[in-house]
Amino acid sequence: MSTLERLPVDEPPERRPTDLQERLERVRALLEAADQTGLADYLSPLHPSDLADLVEELEEEDRLRVLSALPAELASETLAEMESEEHPEEILVALEPERIGELVGELAVDDAVDLIGELPPDEQARVLATIPRVDAGELRELLRYDEESAGGIMTPELVAVSVHLTAGEAIEEVRRQAQEIEGAFYTIYVVNLFRRLVGTISLQELVVADPGTPLEQLVQPPAATVPAEMDQEEVGRIIARYNLVSVAVVGP
Repeated sequence: MSTLERLPVDEPPERRPTDLQERLERVRALLEAADQTGLADYLSPLHPSDLADLVEELEEEDRLRVLSALPAELASETLAEMESEEHPEEILVALEPERIGELVGELAVDDAVDLIGELPPDEQARVLATIPRVDAGELRELLRYDEESAGGIMTPELVAVSVHLTAGEAIEEVRRQAQEIEGAFYTIYVVNLFRRLVGTISLQELVVADPGTPLEQLVQPPAATVPAEMDQEEVGRIIARYNLVSVAVVGP
């Protein structure tokens, strides 16, 4: 029988809980003084979820000033953490176009789709015009799906390798792709020359395989795939039924 032990942890000072009201008073003082540098220095060590709580307490103009002062990555994470009732998408479109592009560029694809999808078509177009054409095209493709469908909740950020590689070559390709995506992944998708799904292999299985083993000898057929139009609740049932970490969304 395994047991858990309680161990002391030295929490970094900037992550220790601080009274929200105290933070608000400090932020409002910095805003009143128009001290954008001081604002960035004070807020940058905070966790995005704590920043989201703080921003939600501010008036619209002050929200914009705070998000303009923060580093782009932290500002985008803060928007993603805000409650939907606070309409973070409205904050995004109220920023300067250059800043909108910076923040959208830092957002995870699924977070970007969630935010932009709440906007009317004309404002969606204005946001998408601030980012590179290739990225905008990718987001447009995802935005066309119903938000309650498999297509609406899927992410294009995955690792896919050719079935014609060896295990060693596949690991090198995984390393390359891993630098370009956010978040953890455990499943490697194996595709043919036409980018059609052949099957999957777990990251663990790939790492322990002999480097010279052809991938086609290791790949397993997918336990399940789903069409982009499938309702997300049905997708959830399939994931639970087959005990999957993720499931591939496939086209015709």
